[in-house]
Amino acid sequence: MSNGALRKPNEETTLQRHIEVGSRNDNPDKWVPFAWDDPKFGPQVKGEVAVIRSKGTGGTLQAGLWRTGIGIAGCEADGSCHVDYSAPLGDETIVILEGSVTVTIAATGKKYRLEAGSMISHPKGVVLSWDIDPPFLKKFWVIWDSPNPATRESDVFVGNISDNPDVWEAYKWVEPDHGPQICGELFALRSTGSTGTLKCGLWRTGVGIAGCKSDGSSTVPYTAPLGDETMLLLEGQVHMVNEETGEEYHLKAGDIVALPSGLKVTWTSKAPFVKKFWITTNEKIS
Repeated sequence: MSNGALRKPNEETTLQRHIEVGSRNDNPDKWVPFAWDDPKFGPQVKGEVAVIRSKGTGGTLQAGLWRTGIGIAGCEADGSCHVDYSAPLGDETIVILEGSVTVTIAATGKKYRLEAGSMISHPKGVVLSWDIDPPFLKKFWVIWDSPNPATRESDVFVGNISDNPDVWEAYKWVEPDHGPQICGELFALRSTGSTGTLKCGLWRTGVGIAGCKSDGSSTVPYTAPLGDETMLLLEGQVHMVNEETGEEYHLKAGDIVALPSGLKVTWTSKAPFVKKFWITTNEKIS
C-alpha cells in the first residue's frame, strides 16, 4: 500500500535523470496518513507513509516506507491494525522490516504468516486482508502500474531475504556502451507483472561468484537496461557514481536506492560480499 496520490504517467514528464536514496531507518518529521479510495471497500485511512522514490521513467512507480502502531491512523489502541485491500493502484512488492502480520487471500482463504525479513509481491486487483499484530509494523514497499496489460495472477509471491536456494543464476546483461556483462548471481521471486514488466528477487556478490575478484569485490558499468530498478541493500557496502553528474554514493545495508533506467553509473560492490533485494519495472512487456 502506497501513497494514494500516486502520479499518473502523463501528469508530468516521467523521465528522471537522478538517483533517489533513502534508508529503511528513515523517520521523517512528518509521516502522511495513508488514505485511498478502495473500489471494493470504499474510502480507507490505514497507517502512514513516507515516499522515497517519487517516480520512474515509465508507467506509475513509487516506493517508500509504511508503518502502523499506537496512535497511528486506522490502528487500534494497542497498535494492531486490520486492513482490507484490493490493490487498485497496481502491483505491490514488499519487504517486512519490523513486526508481524497474517495476510489472507479473500478468494481462497489462504493465509500467509509474514515477519521481519519476509518478502511478498502482490498482484494488482487481488483482494486480501492484513491482520497486523501489536505493537507496530514497518515495511518497505514498491508500487507499480503500466498502461500495458500483462500476466494476471490470483495469488501472492512470498519469500524471505535470507532465502538461499540450491541454484543461483549468474547475472548476465548487455550494456549499450560496453557490451555483454556478468556480475554476481540472482534468483527471482517473481518474473511477471500484472501490467508491463515486473521482476524482483535477490542478488549477491562475493568470493567465488561470477564477475567478482578474489576478495569478493566487483566493479561494473551499469545503466539498468532492463528497466527502472528499486533496491534495498541487505548486506555489505557499495560505492556508486552517477557518471552524468559525478555524484558519489556510499551505500550500506539498510539503504534504499532508486535507479532510473538509462542513467550511467559505476557500481562497486565492496569486499567481502553484498546482497540486495531488487525490483525491476518496465512499461513495456518483455
